[in-house]
Amino acid sequence: MPLPNKEPSFERISAKMKVYGDVKDWIIEGQLRPGEKVSDIEIADYFKVSRTPVREALQLLEAQKLVRSYPGKATIVTELETDNIEKWYLPMATLQQLAMVLAIEKMQTPHIERLKILSARFAEAVKEQHNPMPILKADKEFHGCILEAAGNEYITDFCDVLWIHIQRLEYGFFRDMPLDDSIEEHERLIGALEMKDDYTASHLMKEHWERTALLVRELNWKE
Repeated sequence: MPLPNKEPSFERISAKMKVYGDVKDWIIEGQLRPGEKVSDIEIADYFKVSRTPVREALQLLEAQKLVRSYPGKATIVTELETDNIEKWYLPMATLQQLAMVLAIEKMQTPHIERLKILSARFAEAVKEQHNPMPILKADKEFHGCILEAAGNEYITDFCDVLWIHIQRLEYGFFRDMPLDDSIEEHERLIGALEMKDDYTASHLMKEHWERTALLVRELNWKE
């Protein structure tokens, strides 16, 4: 099983969550490919930990449908589904739209300033479009700030699960996607939040996710 050629770091994070986070990224990036066997022994050796936190991390990944375990046989990376992407994007658009409505009355100046910083970070990441992961993470952090302001942990939890599969799908397409519109849409979302215009903000958020889904679908058809 091929693993990245780098030394892992365990700063202020449990072994289980470190393993979980890195293996999740490897699956999103395609370092661990669909259908590939995942060896808990190799991962434990790579991170220099016991097999217990590795198994716990794999259980989290299985709960999120990134791997599938066959007891007594193997743990396999799940296939990347591309024929029905609406099952991720439709609920994400709805949840993000709801979060925007909840957030708009709670949005304070620190949130707005934070969003502006995160929007600029996303725009900067887009300049290196050949490297999709920083773009994906910057985008998630931007939207995560709105989820935080909304203050509904259930919406956040559901979005986190959907995000993993959306990132896994989008990773392969972000090199070819026009992202200037996304930068502009982030700025327009911030403007609507500053004005506390709940109708416009909600509408913009829905359009933002629907447009991304359309782009991914079109690029998928071309392959």
